[in-house]
This record gives sequence, structure tokens and C-alpha cells, in this order.
Amino acid sequence: MLNVGDTFPIEKLSAPEGRLSLDGSAYTVVYFYPKDDTPGCTIEANEFQKLKPAYDQRHIRILGVSVDEADSHAAFCEKFSLAFELATDSNGALGQELGIMKGSTHRRVTYVLDAQGKVVLVYPEVKPAGHAQQILDDIAKL
Repeated sequence: MLNVGDTFPIEKLSAPEGRLSLDGSAYTVVYFYPKDDTPGCTIEANEFQKLKPAYDQRHIRILGVSVDEADSHAAFCEKFSLAFELATDSNGALGQELGIMKGSTHRRVTYVLDAQGKVVLVYPEVKPAGHAQQILDDIAKL
């Protein structure tokens, strides 16, 4: 796993538009989750969506990551009106590199990056309910 101060390899993730990069946000929340449209993942995604205005106000980008492909992400976003990015870690390659795989899916792990891509917060064991609010509270303390 990455630690605070490490650089996160965001360019190893892909979205329908291509490889991802930093976008000038003050912070980027990269949350890894097991699978689209499953109970815990839906709770977590819906909480991020509910708090998205607060994230936007603070210039914090939300980026969900799973091994699911773009079409699965699109259906998940449409079904739950999710208005933030979901990226694909094809075949779990980055998850393997980070040591966060559980079988063929990611464990729930979240990294918060600063504007330069350095890890400033790490959540190695995430419970979906309340996680989105906890991140906002913790970023406020940075």
C-alpha cells in the first residue's frame, strides 16, 4: 500500500476519455471499491453523490475505482444518478501493485491526494456508511 507522502500513480487508471491525470483540484479522493451495483458499493457511491456539492465547494475531486469496465460504470452512474468519475483498473493491475486486491476485486481502500498527486490521507479499511463525510472532516483538518 501507498503511504502518506508517496506519489499516487493516477496515470495507470483509465476512463472512457482515456488515461487519467490530475485536474487542478485542491484534493483528489481515489476510493477503490469491489464492484458496481452491489449493496456496500451502492451505499458508498450514494453517500459521495449526496455530499458532492460540499466536495465541489472545496475543490475536491471524487474518483471511484474498480475493476469493472466502462459500460458497467456508465450503467451504475445512470442507475443512481452519480455525477462523479468512475475509473477502471483493468484486470486489477494497479490494485495488485498496491496490494489491495481481494481475489479478483479491490478491497475498500481510499487515498486522498493533494494537487501534486502526493498521498495526504490513507484509509486502509473502509466501511461504506459514513466514509464520504469522514473524508470531508479529515480534509478540513489538513
